[in-house]
Amino acid sequence: MRTGIATPARRTTIRRRLRTVAAIAAVAAVGAVVTGCEDNSPVAAPTSTLPAAGPSAGESTPAVPEYTTDLDLTDDEKKAVDGALVAFEGFWTSVNEAYAGDFGAAEDFSKYARGEALESIEGDIDVIEDGSYVFQGNIVPTKVNVASYSPPGDTTSPESVSVQFCFDLTEWSLAPKDQSTTPKSDDATMEHVITREDGAWKVSSQSLKERRC
Repeated sequence: MRTGIATPARRTTIRRRLRTVAAIAAVAAVGAVVTGCEDNSPVAAPTSTLPAAGPSAGESTPAVPEYTTDLDLTDDEKKAVDGALVAFEGFWTSVNEAYAGDFGAAEDFSKYARGEALESIEGDIDVIEDGSYVFQGNIVPTKVNVASYSPPGDTTSPESVSVQFCFDLTEWSLAPKDQSTTPKSDDATMEHVITREDGAWKVSSQSLKERRC
């Protein structure tokens, strides 16, 4: 894996990718979470919807996290949501491991992320690995809510699931090594768009939804 930031252009790109994290840590505000209230107890996703092949002995497999939704999903749509949430869970498992210093775990990023989301976390690993940024704690998404499901359209509109969730900002930080960050409040709401392309569910984008939770 490449270490550090190779060019000024790359450095600028990484700074841009880190803005969402910095904004969350700096200005998130406490509030009421905007989620659905229907409790949907999901079942394990079928193999065809999983983002990666089965693990070898000793490895753990991402599971479908508990979630809520106001959507009236069909059985097939529930299976699609389960597949998306397996990718969501795998995304955060690999991020926590890699950000904490197990840089080999970054090899799993492409199993669970693509596009903007993949570029963002790869950029984070570059600056963590070269020592210019320091990660502390553990990122634990809570109050996971499936906000929307879109069936597949044409080649420019893949099947997608939008997932909103909360962060406790006192539990983790990603900041320049010489900078101490203290969040102004405890929580923030984030949104992931998870798409199915080439038969695999992966996180495509991540954004700050609300500066409260």
